[in-house]
Amino acid sequence: MVGKRAFLAGVFSISFALLIFQIVQTRILSVIAWYYLAFFAISVAMLGMTIGAVRVYLRGERLLERGLASALSRHALACAVSMPLSLLVQLSLITTFSLSAVTLVAWALLLGAMAVPYVFAGIALGLALTRSPFPVGQVYAVDLAGSALGCAAVVALLNAVDAPTAILVAGAIAGVSALCFARGADGVERERLAERIWLRRPAGVTVLLALLAAANWLSPVGIQPILVKDRLESLTLARWERWNSYSRVSASGPTLERPRYWGASPTVPSDLVVSNVWLNIDGMAGTVMTHYDGTRASIEWLRYDLVNLAYGLPGITKAAVIGVGGGRDILSAHLFGVSEIVGVEVNPIFVDLHLREPRWKSFSNLSALPNLRLVLDDARSWFAGSDEKFDLIQMSMIDTWAATGAGAFSLSENGLYTLEGWRTFLARLRDGGVFTVSRWYHPGDVNEAGRMIALATAALLDMGVSDPRRHLFVARSHNVATLVMSSQPLTPEQLGVLRDSVWRLDFAVLLAPDQPPESQLLAAVVTSRHLESLNRAVAGAYLDLTVPTDDRPFFFNQLRFSNIPEAARRRLFGAERGGVVAGNLLASGALVVILIVSIVAVVCTILMPLRGVTRESSPHLVAAGSAYFGLIGMGFMLAEIALLQYLSVYLGHPIYSLSVCLFSLILATGLGSLTSERVTLASPRALAVWAALAGLYLLALSGGLGALLHATHAHGLAARVAVSLAVVMPLGFLLGFAFPTGMRLVEAVDPAPTPWFWGINGATGVLASVLAVMLSMAFGIRVTLAAAALCYLALIPAAVALVSLGVSYSTAGAGRRSGP
Repeated sequence: MVGKRAFLAGVFSISFALLIFQIVQTRILSVIAWYYLAFFAISVAMLGMTIGAVRVYLRGERLLERGLASALSRHALACAVSMPLSLLVQLSLITTFSLSAVTLVAWALLLGAMAVPYVFAGIALGLALTRSPFPVGQVYAVDLAGSALGCAAVVALLNAVDAPTAILVAGAIAGVSALCFARGADGVERERLAERIWLRRPAGVTVLLALLAAANWLSPVGIQPILVKDRLESLTLARWERWNSYSRVSASGPTLERPRYWGASPTVPSDLVVSNVWLNIDGMAGTVMTHYDGTRASIEWLRYDLVNLAYGLPGITKAAVIGVGGGRDILSAHLFGVSEIVGVEVNPIFVDLHLREPRWKSFSNLSALPNLRLVLDDARSWFAGSDEKFDLIQMSMIDTWAATGAGAFSLSENGLYTLEGWRTFLARLRDGGVFTVSRWYHPGDVNEAGRMIALATAALLDMGVSDPRRHLFVARSHNVATLVMSSQPLTPEQLGVLRDSVWRLDFAVLLAPDQPPESQLLAAVVTSRHLESLNRAVAGAYLDLTVPTDDRPFFFNQLRFSNIPEAARRRLFGAERGGVVAGNLLASGALVVILIVSIVAVVCTILMPLRGVTRESSPHLVAAGSAYFGLIGMGFMLAEIALLQYLSVYLGHPIYSLSVCLFSLILATGLGSLTSERVTLASPRALAVWAALAGLYLLALSGGLGALLHATHAHGLAARVAVSLAVVMPLGFLLGFAFPTGMRLVEAVDPAPTPWFWGINGATGVLASVLAVMLSMAFGIRVTLAAAALCYLALIPAAVALVSLGVSYSTAGAGRRSGP
């Protein structure tokens, strides 16, 4: 027997710890591997939990040989200990991509290491839900409450400590769960627990994990990544580092060196030397903080950078900079005499560096600028909600290792490079004002710069401009192109100033109102008269230059799926250079490797162990049940990933999307599951109505969610979170009926194959996460939502078949066979 209060506290604690662990894993993956792996953490969680649940089904009685409290405490403690051990293994693996079987092995080891804590937690929660003497509804409600609060708490935790420390904190919380289960044991079980060696006692392990978390937080040489995106990091005590829910930023230096330019002019004086600090973002992306001593001489070098081309235009008195970073664009605006500057930065770390950290504040010296205002917000949301207008808005090379296209799946900056986003920025320009954007350019290729020009053309066409080319000027250096665009035609005076600057600094004009681009493809783009003709013009291009929208916000992913084999062949034989194609190949390779590893893991750990469960069951039941549970696993994950992608753009960062989406889905799905106990769906008509409601709601989201989110993007983060909850929770409530209803329908016929159906549900959910990403990239997020809708609509015949089997079974008077 187990004490109820201690038992429920244990359930709450392990669920709370598990969601912290899952979300923090996405932050760690974005540092040691790549940013598009947020969905991978979800897949691993589903896989591990399903394996744990399957073990409860197959070995439940053996697990309970020493009593329920002992089993719960033992597996919760194993979950607690395995969290930091999983982290250590994860940080030690080389998860790069190469044409080698070792790549598959490395990712299989990573999946296994990440899944172990979920397996133990799945066993504990499976036992708690199916073998405890307490009402399942109460236990499930507490489980969901812990998960939901874990989603909400993780952002605050990541803003307070680094990600490895957060994992240790999650382990300590799981240890509290083991302690609660142990405290709830009766006298006999308590004596057995007291006989454990010290390392298996929950109190000691919990205290140890808490002390390790504190020590790791305070120590500069604690648990930290040493291999970051295929590069070994040299950890020194002089390096400054901070984590938050957005990124990990490290600072090294300062060093005296040549200025670091994006697009350097060939006329840069050879004797220029500046003092720089290199700010590294998540191990690969970077921004430079240059020492400003209060004199213009210390920042005079910025005149030679192509990205600052537009500052030479007359009448620039008020400017906005998207992405403050190390502050170079802010200093550029100051250097060129802009009297009012607004910097919008989404990452609090950079704002703190310039305004609050004494060492870096005095180095950048931005706080000394009397004409500067720094705003901490997602740039697109801030511009949408502001009524301020500017003479110039600058967005220079804003990405976090998106230059190679490797981060194309779930980046916060995706929302800055969409048609809807640029519509917002152009609306904040004064008459004659300009929006200037810089992206990578490779001579002879039409890649990021080409898609930038296509996006600019589309934004102007969207505003009703009949001849977009009159509004565009693009100059280039060797590897960077800078766009200057205006909602009004560029004046002869503006064009003259831009051409003079290009000539004086020895840049080249790529596109101008009176100078078409050398590329016939880009010429077709800028002479398009509507969006449809623009997309037709680029439809046959090797790279995807179609206009990114909020529905398909993957500006940096330009390699079409159909061209992957040819690109891989060219890359293999050295015919394909680096840049966007190489990065996109890396991202695509990740999807393929993860898909292969996931399929093998699903087959070996879920389907094979359960294959014998169905041998004595009716083939019709197995077929109908497999279809039902496969469809709800597939549909739920398609919907979840699609909403994650939509809300990532809307909320301004994937970590907010993950937290809000998981919180609302978990909470609402639990409420739906609990409601299904009272409002049972037992008739074909009731099932058809429910499935139709779920499918139609998803179809409605597919058709109208983008417009709703765009219409409310101007509101603050709290309001956008509220809108997100209002969208997701009704869906979660409807979807919550699916699993318990299916289980009741199956058990009305034969409970024996229920473990198989549980496994099918988890297996399809794991694989659907990869499919969802691919669908969104290729066809758009709304297509992924529509596919989810089709899954739920397709439940109608499967559910009706299950009801019919139940009626037939009842009519025949057959007795139930007991399950395993």
